[in-house]
Amino acid sequence: MLIIGERINATRKRISEAVQRGDACCIREEARRQVAAGAGLLDVNGGIPGHEAEYLCWLVNIVQEEADVPLCLDSADAGALGRALPLCRKQPMINSITLEPERLEPLLPLAREHRARVIALCMSESGPPSGVDGRVDAAARLVDRLTSAGIPIGDIYVDPCVFPLSTGTEHGPALLEAIGRIRARYPGVHTSCGVSNVSFGLPVRKLLNEVFLVMLVAHGLDAAIIDPCQEGIAARIAAAEALAGRDEFCQQYLLAFRSGILEPRRPAC
Repeated sequence: MLIIGERINATRKRISEAVQRGDACCIREEARRQVAAGAGLLDVNGGIPGHEAEYLCWLVNIVQEEADVPLCLDSADAGALGRALPLCRKQPMINSITLEPERLEPLLPLAREHRARVIALCMSESGPPSGVDGRVDAAARLVDRLTSAGIPIGDIYVDPCVFPLSTGTEHGPALLEAIGRIRARYPGVHTSCGVSNVSFGLPVRKLLNEVFLVMLVAHGLDAAIIDPCQEGIAARIAAAEALAGRDEFCQQYLLAFRSGILEPRRPAC
Protein backbone atom coordinates (compact mmCIF):
# COMPACT_ATOMS: atom_id res chain seq x y z
CA MET A 1 0.00 0.00 0.00
CA LEU A 2 1.34 3.37 -1.02
CA ILE A 3 0.53 5.87 1.73
CA ILE A 4 0.14 9.47 0.58
CA GLY A 5 0.34 11.73 3.63
CA GLU A 6 -2.45 14.30 3.58
CA ARG A 7 -1.48 16.70 6.36
CA ILE A 8 0.38 19.48 4.48
CA ASN A 9 -2.76 21.07 3.13
CA ALA A 10 -3.36 24.81 3.21
CA THR A 11 -7.11 24.28 3.47
CA ARG A 12 -6.41 23.18 7.07
CA LYS A 13 -6.37 26.21 9.38
CA ARG A 14 -3.13 25.33 11.14
CA ILE A 15 -1.24 24.76 7.88
CA SER A 16 -2.74 27.83 6.23
CA GLU A 17 -1.57 30.01 9.12
CA ALA A 18 1.89 28.43 9.05
CA VAL A 19 2.22 29.00 5.30
CA GLN A 20 1.11 32.63 5.47
CA ARG A 21 3.56 33.48 8.24
CA GLY A 22 6.39 31.51 6.58
CA ASP A 23 6.74 29.03 9.44
CA ALA A 24 9.09 26.54 7.80
CA CYS A 25 9.68 24.69 11.09
CA CYS A 26 6.00 23.73 11.31
CA ILE A 27 5.98 22.42 7.74
CA ARG A 28 9.23 20.49 8.20
CA GLU A 29 7.85 18.85 11.33
CA GLU A 30 4.67 17.80 9.51
CA ALA A 31 6.78 16.28 6.73
CA ARG A 32 9.12 14.49 9.13
CA ARG A 33 6.33 12.98 11.22
CA GLN A 34 4.42 11.65 8.21
CA VAL A 35 7.46 9.99 6.64
CA ALA A 36 8.37 8.45 10.01
CA ALA A 37 4.81 7.08 10.20
CA GLY A 38 5.13 5.35 6.82
CA ALA A 39 4.17 7.88 4.13
CA GLY A 40 5.76 7.07 0.77
CA LEU A 41 4.58 10.33 -0.80
CA LEU A 42 3.56 13.64 0.73
CA ASP A 43 0.56 15.54 -0.59
CA VAL A 44 1.32 19.27 -0.80
CA ASN A 45 -1.51 21.78 -1.15
CA GLY A 46 -0.86 25.53 -1.29
CA GLY A 47 -4.42 26.46 -2.18
CA ILE A 48 -4.74 29.90 -0.61
CA PRO A 49 -6.71 32.11 -3.04
CA GLY A 50 -4.54 34.60 -4.89
CA HIS A 51 -1.26 33.04 -3.74
CA GLU A 52 -1.43 29.39 -4.79
CA ALA A 53 1.57 29.34 -7.13
CA GLU A 54 3.77 31.22 -4.67
CA TYR A 55 2.82 29.08 -1.69
CA LEU A 56 2.94 25.78 -3.58
CA CYS A 57 6.50 26.48 -4.70
CA TRP A 58 7.50 27.50 -1.17
CA LEU A 59 6.01 24.32 0.26
CA VAL A 60 7.74 22.11 -2.31
CA ASN A 61 11.13 23.60 -1.40
CA ILE A 62 10.60 23.44 2.35
CA VAL A 63 9.25 19.87 2.37
CA GLN A 64 12.12 18.62 0.23
CA GLU A 65 14.60 20.06 2.72
CA GLU A 66 13.20 17.64 5.30
CA ALA A 67 11.78 14.62 3.48
CA ASP A 68 13.45 12.40 0.89
CA VAL A 69 10.20 11.15 -0.66
CA PRO A 70 8.31 12.16 -3.83
CA LEU A 71 5.66 14.87 -3.64
CA CYS A 72 2.03 14.79 -4.71
CA LEU A 73 1.14 18.30 -5.88
CA ASP A 74 -2.48 18.90 -4.94
CA SER A 75 -3.73 21.53 -7.36
CA ALA A 76 -5.92 21.98 -10.43
CA ASP A 77 -4.18 25.26 -11.30
CA ALA A 78 -2.01 24.62 -14.35
CA GLY A 79 -0.09 27.85 -13.75
CA ALA A 80 0.82 26.88 -10.19
CA LEU A 81 1.77 23.36 -11.26
CA GLY A 82 3.85 24.70 -14.13
CA ARG A 83 5.98 26.60 -11.63
CA ALA A 84 6.12 23.91 -8.93
CA LEU A 85 6.71 20.73 -10.96
CA PRO A 86 10.23 21.70 -12.12
CA LEU A 87 11.23 22.09 -8.45
CA CYS A 88 10.50 18.43 -7.64
CA ARG A 89 13.62 16.33 -7.16
CA LYS A 90 11.84 12.97 -7.47
CA GLN A 91 9.10 11.80 -9.82
CA PRO A 92 6.10 13.94 -8.85
CA MET A 93 2.42 13.11 -8.72
CA ILE A 94 -0.42 15.43 -9.75
CA ASN A 95 -3.57 15.37 -7.63
CA SER A 96 -5.78 15.35 -9.61
CA ILE A 97 -6.93 15.14 -13.25
CA THR A 98 -10.60 14.79 -14.19
CA LEU A 99 -12.62 14.50 -17.42
CA GLU A 100 -13.63 18.16 -17.22
CA PRO A 101 -11.98 19.64 -20.36
CA GLU A 102 -10.94 22.90 -18.69
CA ARG A 103 -9.09 20.86 -16.07
CA LEU A 104 -7.83 17.97 -18.20
CA GLU A 105 -6.38 19.69 -21.25
CA PRO A 106 -3.96 22.13 -19.51
CA LEU A 107 -2.65 19.41 -17.18
CA LEU A 108 -1.91 16.70 -19.75
CA PRO A 109 1.16 18.38 -21.26
CA LEU A 110 2.52 19.14 -17.79
CA ALA A 111 2.12 15.52 -16.70
CA ARG A 112 3.80 14.31 -19.86
CA GLU A 113 6.66 16.84 -19.72
CA HIS A 114 7.52 16.09 -16.09
CA ARG A 115 6.77 12.35 -16.31
CA ALA A 116 4.40 12.77 -13.39
CA ARG A 117 2.19 10.13 -11.91
CA VAL A 118 -1.43 11.27 -11.91
CA ILE A 119 -4.46 10.72 -9.74
CA ALA A 120 -7.34 10.31 -12.18
CA LEU A 121 -10.47 11.39 -10.31
CA CYS A 122 -13.65 9.85 -11.77
CA MET A 123 -15.36 13.19 -12.23
CA SER A 124 -16.89 13.87 -15.62
CA GLU A 125 -18.25 16.93 -17.39
CA SER A 126 -21.68 16.13 -15.95
CA GLY A 127 -20.48 15.89 -12.35
CA PRO A 128 -19.73 13.16 -9.82
CA PRO A 129 -20.16 9.51 -10.80
CA SER A 130 -23.27 7.58 -9.84
CA GLY A 131 -23.11 3.97 -8.69
CA VAL A 132 -20.69 1.34 -9.94
CA ASP A 133 -21.25 1.76 -13.66
CA GLY A 134 -20.77 5.53 -13.51
CA ARG A 135 -17.42 5.10 -11.77
CA VAL A 136 -16.19 2.41 -14.13
CA ASP A 137 -17.26 4.37 -17.22
CA ALA A 138 -15.49 7.53 -16.02
CA ALA A 139 -12.39 5.51 -15.13
CA ALA A 140 -12.32 3.91 -18.58
CA ARG A 141 -12.58 7.26 -20.33
CA LEU A 142 -9.83 8.71 -18.15
CA VAL A 143 -7.43 5.80 -18.58
CA ASP A 144 -7.96 5.74 -22.35
CA ARG A 145 -7.42 9.50 -22.60
CA LEU A 146 -4.32 9.49 -20.42
CA THR A 147 -2.64 6.54 -22.12
CA SER A 148 -3.38 7.97 -25.57
CA ALA A 149 -1.67 11.17 -24.39
CA GLY A 150 1.46 9.21 -23.50
CA ILE A 151 1.00 8.64 -19.77
CA PRO A 152 2.16 5.09 -18.87
CA ILE A 153 -0.62 3.00 -17.36
CA GLY A 154 1.57 2.26 -14.35
CA ASP A 155 1.67 5.99 -13.55
CA ILE A 156 -2.15 6.28 -13.41
CA TYR A 157 -3.93 6.10 -10.04
CA VAL A 158 -7.69 5.97 -10.55
CA ASP A 159 -9.72 7.54 -7.74
CA PRO A 160 -13.34 6.26 -7.96
CA CYS A 161 -14.57 9.07 -5.65
CA VAL A 162 -15.38 8.42 -2.01
CA PHE A 163 -18.66 10.00 -0.88
CA PRO A 164 -19.90 10.33 2.72
CA LEU A 165 -21.74 7.25 3.92
CA SER A 166 -24.10 9.62 5.74
CA THR A 167 -25.51 10.75 2.36
CA GLY A 168 -26.23 7.27 1.00
CA THR A 169 -25.74 3.72 2.24
CA GLU A 170 -24.92 2.63 -1.31
CA HIS A 171 -21.72 4.69 -1.54
CA GLY A 172 -19.43 2.23 0.26
CA PRO A 173 -20.44 -0.94 -1.63
CA ALA A 174 -20.43 0.88 -4.99
CA LEU A 175 -16.88 2.09 -4.47
CA LEU A 176 -15.61 -1.32 -3.40
CA GLU A 177 -17.11 -3.06 -6.44
CA ALA A 178 -15.86 -0.34 -8.79
CA ILE A 179 -12.26 -0.82 -7.63
CA GLY A 180 -12.35 -4.50 -8.51
CA ARG A 181 -13.90 -3.88 -11.93
CA ILE A 182 -11.45 -1.10 -12.81
CA ARG A 183 -8.43 -3.23 -11.89
CA ALA A 184 -9.80 -6.18 -13.89
CA ARG A 185 -10.44 -4.01 -16.96
CA TYR A 186 -7.04 -2.29 -16.89
CA PRO A 187 -4.29 -4.58 -15.57
CA GLY A 188 -1.39 -2.47 -14.37
CA VAL A 189 -3.45 0.58 -13.43
CA HIS A 190 -3.43 1.66 -9.78
CA THR A 191 -6.35 2.72 -7.60
CA SER A 192 -6.33 5.39 -4.93
CA CYS A 193 -8.78 7.34 -2.82
CA GLY A 194 -9.16 9.88 -0.04
CA VAL A 195 -10.41 7.51 2.65
CA SER A 196 -11.60 9.99 5.28
CA ASN A 197 -14.38 11.37 3.03
CA VAL A 198 -16.46 8.27 3.84
CA SER A 199 -16.98 9.27 7.49
CA PHE A 200 -17.92 12.93 7.01
CA GLY A 201 -20.86 13.92 9.20
CA LEU A 202 -20.73 10.79 11.38
CA PRO A 203 -19.41 10.24 14.92
CA VAL A 204 -16.21 8.32 15.73
CA ARG A 205 -14.80 8.99 12.28
CA LYS A 206 -11.49 7.27 13.08
CA LEU A 207 -13.28 3.91 13.46
CA LEU A 208 -15.09 4.19 10.13
CA ASN A 209 -11.95 5.32 8.32
CA GLU A 210 -9.88 2.42 9.64
CA VAL A 211 -12.45 -0.28 8.88
CA PHE A 212 -13.15 1.13 5.43
CA LEU A 213 -9.43 1.21 4.64
CA VAL A 214 -9.12 -2.47 5.55
CA MET A 215 -12.08 -3.27 3.27
CA LEU A 216 -10.51 -1.25 0.46
CA VAL A 217 -7.23 -3.16 0.74
CA ALA A 218 -9.17 -6.44 0.49
CA HIS A 219 -10.76 -5.19 -2.75
CA GLY A 220 -7.44 -4.21 -4.32
CA LEU A 221 -6.81 -0.58 -3.38
CA ASP A 222 -3.07 0.03 -3.58
CA ALA A 223 -2.72 3.72 -2.66
CA ALA A 224 -4.54 5.94 -0.18
CA ILE A 225 -4.47 9.59 0.83
CA ILE A 226 -4.63 9.40 4.62
CA ASP A 227 -3.21 10.83 7.81
CA PRO A 228 -0.40 8.33 8.50
CA CYS A 229 0.08 9.77 11.97
CA GLN A 230 -3.36 8.55 13.06
CA GLU A 231 -2.73 6.04 15.81
CA GLY A 232 -3.13 2.44 14.68
CA ILE A 233 -3.60 3.11 10.96
CA ALA A 234 -0.22 1.70 9.88
CA ALA A 235 -0.89 -1.45 11.89
CA ARG A 236 -4.28 -1.92 10.21
CA ILE A 237 -2.70 -1.58 6.77
CA ALA A 238 0.05 -4.10 7.58
CA ALA A 239 -2.50 -6.63 8.86
CA ALA A 240 -4.91 -6.07 5.94
CA GLU A 241 -2.21 -6.55 3.31
CA ALA A 242 -1.01 -9.77 4.96
CA LEU A 243 -4.54 -11.17 5.17
CA ALA A 244 -5.31 -10.13 1.57
CA GLY A 245 -2.34 -12.10 0.27
CA ARG A 246 -0.39 -9.00 -0.75
CA ASP A 247 2.52 -9.51 1.64
CA GLU A 248 4.65 -12.50 0.60
CA PHE A 249 5.49 -14.67 3.62
CA CYS A 250 4.20 -11.78 5.79
CA GLN A 251 7.55 -10.04 5.44
CA GLN A 252 6.17 -6.52 5.77
CA TYR A 253 3.94 -7.54 8.67
CA LEU A 254 6.94 -9.00 10.51
CA LEU A 255 8.98 -5.88 9.76
CA ALA A 256 6.18 -3.74 11.16
CA PHE A 257 6.15 -5.92 14.29
CA ARG A 258 9.90 -5.57 14.80
CA SER A 259 9.59 -1.82 14.30
CA GLY A 260 6.97 -1.58 17.04
CA ILE A 261 4.23 -0.45 14.65
CA LEU A 262 1.74 -3.21 15.40
CA GLU A 263 1.38 -2.55 19.11
CA PRO A 264 1.73 0.66 21.10
CA ARG A 265 4.96 0.79 23.03
CA ARG A 266 4.43 0.38 26.76
CA PRO A 267 6.47 2.49 29.18
CA ALA A 268 9.10 0.64 31.18
CA CYS A 269 8.10 -0.25 34.75
